[in-house]
Amino acid sequence: MDTINFRLNAFKFTGGENPTAVADIFINGLPLTEEICSFESRAGFEVIAHASIPVAELYENLSAKYKVEAVPILGCDCGATLCWPVFVTVEICAENVVWKNFVLPQVDSPKNFGEFVFDREQYFREVNKLRRWTFDEKLTVEYGGVEGGDLTLVVKKNAQAFPFYYDELLDDPLPALVKFFNATRGDKTFFETEIKDYDDEVDFKISFKPWTDGQLRFTVELIRKKIIFCEVYRRDELAAMFKRIFDALLNDKYFPYSYPCFWYIGESGDIDGEITDAIEAEHPDWSFGDVLNYAVDSGQLKLLPRYEEFLSKYKKMLTDFVVPEGWC
Repeated sequence: MDTINFRLNAFKFTGGENPTAVADIFINGLPLTEEICSFESRAGFEVIAHASIPVAELYENLSAKYKVEAVPILGCDCGATLCWPVFVTVEICAENVVWKNFVLPQVDSPKNFGEFVFDREQYFREVNKLRRWTFDEKLTVEYGGVEGGDLTLVVKKNAQAFPFYYDELLDDPLPALVKFFNATRGDKTFFETEIKDYDDEVDFKISFKPWTDGQLRFTVELIRKKIIFCEVYRRDELAAMFKRIFDALLNDKYFPYSYPCFWYIGESGDIDGEITDAIEAEHPDWSFGDVLNYAVDSGQLKLLPRYEEFLSKYKKMLTDFVVPEGWC
């Protein structure tokens, strides 16, 4: 059974002034754009730089009446989806959803790119994420996935989205977010924290202060872009936003070995390339996160003992919402 995931991202289309919120499509952990470009190259087609399409447009395409029909799922970097579209036929079954008969922009008939069969419940859970991103025009901070030791956070407001990338060794934002989450649940009237990059420079600031009718004025300041976004939330709504980040990370299939313990697999602290290369050769369609998961779960690679303890504390921090004493 295949898996599908949508990740909120930002893309500045040609001629656009600000980034647009787009939904990157990942199938079995791999970006669909890269898979199609690889197929085009192997098939001798012109390789097109396919772009993800706006969140609202993808949601409309995938959810319209849920009929068996071809819909565009990728477009062109100019912002016009039908300029260089990739179409797929979506078939809704009792227990599964099938993507088949991909049509590429270089040809006008279906090509044998393959088909994917998704569990219906998992598929519509992801489509519902698109729905929330589409209709929730409020200011949010969202989880954007992990890849190769990096965690993505996305600041979203209306049709704009701004991604930020973090390494747990140098600039892990989770302790700061846990403290902010606790402040929203408490009785503080004001709280502010900075989310910094690995150079100890501030990416963005988040804060809240009292507003009318017992609500909080939530503010995100994007330092480098000199943009300030504000929104009014109830305390429980604001807390739920950050709780979604923690839950999404804990439920990500690439947690914990891709993050927060990417660097600490193997007896020496370095990943054994011979082991990972052998697994990749046997499973060429796997992402590196899949390789790490398999290598550790099968016992071929192990976390160093001190990082087993680190991982235990990390999980506890995201479930009990207490940052361990002395945590960096």
